Amino acid sequence: MFLDWWTVSQFAAKPQAAGAVVGSVKADEGSRAGHAPSPSPSLIANASKPIGHTRYGLLVFGVICQLLTIWITWPLWQSRVAPPHLPALDLPQVSFGWLLIASLVLIVAKPQWGLPFHWGVLIVACVSDQFRLQPQFFSIAVLMTACVWDAGHRVARWTLVSTWLWAGLHKLLSPDWFGYASHWLVARSGFDADSSYWWFAMMVAVVELVVGLLAIFRPKWAAPACLVMHVGIALMISPLVLNWNESVLPWNISVAMIGSWVMRTTESWRPILGWEKVVCAVGLLAPIGFYGGYLDHGFSGVLYSGSIPQGLITTKQGTHPIEGWGELCVPFPKERRTLRIYFEQWAQPGDKLHLADSRPWLDDAFYVLDSSQHARPIDRDEFFAGVPVDNGLEESGVSPEGSVPIEISGVGLDSRRSKFELQKAGVRMVRRSDDQPIYAIEFTQDTFDPALLTHLEGLPNLMQIQFAGTDIKDDDLAKLKHLRLLTGIGLDRTRITDAGVAHLSELPFLQYVGCDETEVTPDVLEAVVKTPFSGLD
Repeated sequence: MFLDWWTVSQFAAKPQAAGAVVGSVKADEGSRAGHAPSPSPSLIANASKPIGHTRYGLLVFGVICQLLTIWITWPLWQSRVAPPHLPALDLPQVSFGWLLIASLVLIVAKPQWGLPFHWGVLIVACVSDQFRLQPQFFSIAVLMTACVWDAGHRVARWTLVSTWLWAGLHKLLSPDWFGYASHWLVARSGFDADSSYWWFAMMVAVVELVVGLLAIFRPKWAAPACLVMHVGIALMISPLVLNWNESVLPWNISVAMIGSWVMRTTESWRPILGWEKVVCAVGLLAPIGFYGGYLDHGFSGVLYSGSIPQGLITTKQGTHPIEGWGELCVPFPKERRTLRIYFEQWAQPGDKLHLADSRPWLDDAFYVLDSSQHARPIDRDEFFAGVPVDNGLEESGVSPEGSVPIEISGVGLDSRRSKFELQKAGVRMVRRSDDQPIYAIEFTQDTFDPALLTHLEGLPNLMQIQFAGTDIKDDDLAKLKHLRLLTGIGLDRTRITDAGVAHLSELPFLQYVGCDETEVTPDVLEAVVKTPFSGLD
């Protein structure tokens, strides 16, 4: 146990309590010697002992940080109509804000009673609405627990290790972090993002990884690193720099203070107790589950590194991206599960959802809402089948002539990674309006790179591509087979032959292939183009 002089003096006045302290200290000495302490009455007595001035002061600081976080996100904890709740269980919707505040007051008055009550309210609130599954609330609760119980101290230590270690690893493994995510942060900070975003991305990832490793093997060295890193993050997201994501400001300050204390007061870098070894193993290994969709990104250490699912709903009136923020002041907890629940809560029968997922082990998913308000999985071709939403549909969902209800064509979600890489290369991308997806792109001799073709799959609404005058080769056209809406492609003045054009034969809507000054023959064009072919231009 981590006891200060005040705690010892308090127990010295009470013989029975003093015995509990001696037993606790001996148990810790045994732990430091590498032996797990055996259960004893002293451990039971420790459950209700005073926690000391230092721990209590840090606990109150944690309570203040949690109170500020709840205040910033106050509408999140109330019963509301929009955005819809995301229930894990079908429970009556009630407001939890004042109940959470009451639990924090109880923590200040009776820590050993207040903390379990606070955890209970927090968990029930999140079961009632998964929009509240934001990691900062749970992390602050863990830090407060560290101030009350030695077991909480050990859990908090490995929770911080997991957060820092995996925050760095996820960034190093994420193309999105070394792309649009870090570029956006640097640009919003007012610096020249084009020349510095990659170095910024690498520096942040390495620093987080190093702090995580220090927290494992040299926890006392990690204490000042924790303080500096999280104060720096708090300053960066504050109104002084980014003025963004204010709900995690109190969390960063709480980690800077309580987290550095946890590291400074860790006696042995090795997990000693049996259950602590389990916590250590879970903390170090469980975040791998993020890549298979088994663990939410918010609890896997995925912090600003991108590579999380996105959702776009197509309705009869247009498109609706699934996002958070607004008065709730938190991002949408983007998981495949929560995106689908939101779709079922918000959409109308016949609407469609594109669930885009950039993780390498997971594919995109497509859904249509049936008459029972359930999201029914469909394939890509069925998703894009139907009448475009801007093609004269009335709000009732029937054709302008008043016939039977008709199926709408889904609008795919453009990949942020694809847009960033193509824009960085200078490729021209065309939209019909700012709120519409990209439907046409143009490569030139200077901007064409075969490696960029892999990013075209991330633009699922593409209808026209211009390659005229580029060095595109036959095999490159095989990379376009996923562009199911492609209607026209320009291949004039290229080295494309019949073998290359044959790769386009499975595109269902291809109506035009420009092939002036190429070796493409009319017979192959007739087999590929889906309208009667009248000859070469």
